[in-house]
Amino acid sequence: MVMEQALEKIPSIVERFRKENAIEIYMIIKDDIFRLLNKYCIVVYYPLEDESNWGFRTRRFVNGKLADFVYINTARTLAEQIFIAAHELGHVWDVKEKLVKYLPAGQNLTDEQEELIVNRFAAELLMPDQRFRGSFMEYALAFGLNKKIIKMEDLVRVMVLLMRDYMVPYEAVRRRLVETGLLTERAGNSLKGDNLKIKNLMKAFLNDQNIFIDRSTKKKAVPGLRELIEKIEQESLLDVYTISKIKNDFDLSEVSSLKDMVHISDGDE
Repeated sequence: MVMEQALEKIPSIVERFRKENAIEIYMIIKDDIFRLLNKYCIVVYYPLEDESNWGFRTRRFVNGKLADFVYINTARTLAEQIFIAAHELGHVWDVKEKLVKYLPAGQNLTDEQEELIVNRFAAELLMPDQRFRGSFMEYALAFGLNKKIIKMEDLVRVMVLLMRDYMVPYEAVRRRLVETGLLTERAGNSLKGDNLKIKNLMKAFLNDQNIFIDRSTKKKAVPGLRELIEKIEQESLLDVYTISKIKNDFDLSEVSSLKDMVHISDGDE
């Protein structure tokens, strides 16, 4: 009952987030999620090949204040990075706390329920209900998927197109089809990506689309790190070895200074 009540409020919570960030209600966010996440916390992008974790959020004291840090494993595919960024944004933006006030007095969410709630927040944010339904129906009509029984191959093809349009993982699309009632729970279970046949179909259709969401970026970055390191060097706040190690760990190549002036207007001065 508690979960049902919480899930019902997710669309309105997402609408609040969109308004707070001046994002149109049905706009597809895609990889702009990284810019949004950067607004609310410090993000570390780094590849860990042997780590199955897509990412996580932690909190640390910085200058006497508790700050949010989110780690994104860039060894994962770009689609997975986008979804985990939206998921962790849900934690940073305190979706749980915003939902609890709608629950009956004394009711709360367990850690497991919170993870499910934040997953739904990420799905609703990246794949808005009405927009997602419209996309699916448009493809269904184009491929003639208007029957109660359809070929699995055709359905996977449509799912890959949805992956492309929303820049999300296959599993996120599969779950979203069930969440929005476009597929039954039983049909959704039959389409799980750990099925070898499904996996091969998905790979073939992704290759046909010539897209890169199924590839890792292996980026090493912390937005604003270069400027911070330059300031630290100028003010000698860290020793040369430590600065050099940070630069090496994050592939911060030297940028040659360019002092030339550029006139950006021909108007009167």
